[in-house]
Amino acid sequence: MTSEVVVERVAKEIAGDIAWSESPGKSMRKWRELFDVTQLMLSRRMGISPSVLSDYEKGRRTPGTGFVKKFVRTLIEIDGERGYAVVKELARGHRLPPSALLDMREFQQEVPLGKVIDAVNGVLLCGKGKEEKKLYGYTVLDSIAAIESMTGYEFLSIMGFTTERALVFTNVGTGRSPMVAVRVSFLKPGAVIIHGPKAVDPLAVKLAEGDGIPLVLSRAPDVNSLLNGLRGLLGS
Repeated sequence: MTSEVVVERVAKEIAGDIAWSESPGKSMRKWRELFDVTQLMLSRRMGISPSVLSDYEKGRRTPGTGFVKKFVRTLIEIDGERGYAVVKELARGHRLPPSALLDMREFQQEVPLGKVIDAVNGVLLCGKGKEEKKLYGYTVLDSIAAIESMTGYEFLSIMGFTTERALVFTNVGTGRSPMVAVRVSFLKPGAVIIHGPKAVDPLAVKLAEGDGIPLVLSRAPDVNSLLNGLRGLLGS
């Protein structure tokens, strides 16, 4: 099964490649051909004529952000009907770990740590005085799946566009294993949130203090509530 998060991440990569290309039309054609979709099929699905799509690909028209988004979304919808063959291959190329990754988003603008703590019904275990620290996104991992399946390289890949984000671990026993993983990584998140433990291992707090990383215990009743709280910050 291909998770929604992985699909969205791949879509953003494709859209970014087109938007930043010196020749957006050539980039569009490249992606259409990689997804093995004809101009006729794609244009019909997008509700435009083949000649219009051809004009974009040949550089006679310049695509706006809305058109690029629709173009990418349509390619991925077609790929989804084929079992996400291309998306899965692209995800493997970027080393995205679909089994462990529950969600990964970027905020529209910076969000203070204190607001994130409130959103997850959290308690600050260490890092007092850093409630105004600016965070720019979050990544949510199932801690057991991460430990069982993720390599060190994959752990780095889940940091998203910036490390100044909340790294959230669910299904946590005592908090020790997530903090050990963070400790051995040379990229440090802006804050760590753990969800699940009834009692937090003092070593987890000590490791967080050693790295100067705020550590938060989420008391959200379940993972869905945790995710909904975080997603409520996306429009902030």
